[in-house]
Amino acid sequence: MRKQEKGENRKALPKFVLTMVGSLLAGGVIGFVVGCSRVLGPQTAALAAGLSRALEAATPWGIPVTSVLTLGTCFLLYRSAARKYAAWDGGDEDETSQAIEEALSWVLLLSAVQSLVNFFFMAAFCVYSLGENVGGLATVGVFLVSFGFVIFAQQKAVDLERKMNPEKHGSVYDSKFQKRWLESCDESERRQIGQACYRAYMVAGRFCMGLWLVLVILSLVFKISLLPVFVLLLVWGVLQVTYTLECIRLGRHSEAP
Repeated sequence: MRKQEKGENRKALPKFVLTMVGSLLAGGVIGFVVGCSRVLGPQTAALAAGLSRALEAATPWGIPVTSVLTLGTCFLLYRSAARKYAAWDGGDEDETSQAIEEALSWVLLLSAVQSLVNFFFMAAFCVYSLGENVGGLATVGVFLVSFGFVIFAQQKAVDLERKMNPEKHGSVYDSKFQKRWLESCDESERRQIGQACYRAYMVAGRFCMGLWLVLVILSLVFKISLLPVFVLLLVWGVLQVTYTLECIRLGRHSEAP
């Protein structure tokens, strides 16, 4: 066992060393760029101001434009899935059922992305245009309407999925929808969900690491506060702590008689 551990360590060590050397070289390049940006301080300030003005101008149109694109695509995907379902012969593993479920998955994905876009532009509105009463009411109204269509799209997708699989339970209007849906899944589906969750955890961890590096560099160039870094580390910490505690809980549950 000890020989196997040492062999694995020796095998992984060269790659680790190369990664560290590459990181040092990349850090040197980044440091040089940051130093140049300090010399060109007025230009970076002008760039930040220009980006802020562009975001302020785009904020009133962000939600309606993106909603038309994403929710319109959701509508087309759902209509395609509904037509295929109408011609479906009820087979469990045929190409038609797989195509329907894939289209419904894309509907859920795009609607979820649109909800995040709505949150972003609503936050931008609070920063830039909160004092404009008429425009403010219109933006809030568009925000609520867009979210209504997001929920409607998710509801239609879930309902069609339940028609295909009558054993499934849950409603998108229920606050415990994910729990009820998981309880109605079989072992194969739960294993697939577990693999997807682990993949999401790994990607999220690497993304947080990369975003932390970007924020640190931006703090040197644009003199931003530590609040974005704190929020990022808070989310990252919640992700890691929740994952570890859940592993401990599941481990105890599996060992219980």
